[in-house]
Amino acid sequence: METHHGDVLAFRGRSFLLLEQPLEPYFDLIGQRPSLLEAAPAAGRGYAASWRIDDGWLYLLAVAGRWSDRSSMTLHQLFPFAGDSIFATWFSGTLHGFRLEEGKAQACPDARRYPDLVLTLDAGRMRCSSAVHRCAAAETGAVHPDAPAMRAAMPMAGAAGGSSLMV
Repeated sequence: METHHGDVLAFRGRSFLLLEQPLEPYFDLIGQRPSLLEAAPAAGRGYAASWRIDDGWLYLLAVAGRWSDRSSMTLHQLFPFAGDSIFATWFSGTLHGFRLEEGKAQACPDARRYPDLVLTLDAGRMRCSSAVHRCAAAETGAVHPDAPAMRAAMPMAGAAGGSSLMV
């Protein structure tokens, strides 16, 4: 299994591996893509980015990669007049995230499995979100802390493998 080195999103106290690359539309917008070493760290792009949703807004926090001359790339080289984070107004679309488990090596997300997080954004502003809360088979009697009354009163129909959909 291949290790995933792509973009990571922090949302509601959890981290998610992203299938999408929210920085790519920015390169399209400015009309050029920086000259990066494509071998590091994310194959095919030459960078990996860290993102956060804060109060419903998408922010770029960091980028890791190497320029074609092998020097390290920083966020302030891409956005020289920005502060510690950049509001991603250039991004409109859907982000699909797969929850990161602390202390475990992470593999590439499996696009065939339903993502743990789906966010719809318009000009960097979150318009819609849905999250799937998965629990181990041994925890099937456990109640999710966000919805104890709901699960106790009405089991989720069609939720296989201890999953439930929270919107």
